[in-house]
Amino acid sequence: MSVIAEVTVPVADFPLGRALTAAPEMRIELERVVPTGEGVMPFFWVWGDDVDSFVAALESNPAVDRVAVLDRLDDGALVEAVWSDDPGLIEGVIESRATLLEVVRREDWWVFRLRSPDHGAIAGLQRYCADNGVDLRLNWIHTLSEFDAGEQYGLTDDQRETLVAAFEAGYFDDPRGTSLAALGERFGISPRAVSKRLRRGLRNLVDAALADHDR
Repeated sequence: MSVIAEVTVPVADFPLGRALTAAPEMRIELERVVPTGEGVMPFFWVWGDDVDSFVAALESNPAVDRVAVLDRLDDGALVEAVWSDDPGLIEGVIESRATLLEVVRREDWWVFRLRSPDHGAIAGLQRYCADNGVDLRLNWIHTLSEFDAGEQYGLTDDQRETLVAAFEAGYFDDPRGTSLAALGERFGISPRAVSKRLRRGLRNLVDAALADHDR
């Protein structure tokens, strides 16, 4: 059964993150990631005043075969990069037959959301990364039906992810298996923000699943 998983890797374990160390004021916004015969070809926007330094750093990375600036704006550029098939995160994604749905950066980590044929494919990606020195960490994994349940019960993605993470970590157990602070570290937000997500998510869940709106 197909699954959706969220994994994280340190910035240094992803070629785009390494390029950011040469131009730390730059920001990246990924457009899409397409599997090809040559590897994975990302199209992304890079924002800031030092596009040339970023592109030069990316070109010097052995994990990237080719880089091209497709379009320039006053404060950034649209960039295309073809990645090599050297062992690493992207080659691991290709071998696992996973589809990269979304990539965002949260402080010192890249967060990847993947769609995969089954749980075994995600386990294979974890083994590949471990064998090739990539510090990949699995945040959560759900079947497509579980993932779609968020929309069914009126939950935002953040609310659903936080509720599931809190449940799996034992936050609702007695005694509690985790804390708001620990959950906040996991999501890169404050304990107060975690508490708000949980309260709003639980309210939406109860409203959609249990409340009697005919009364």
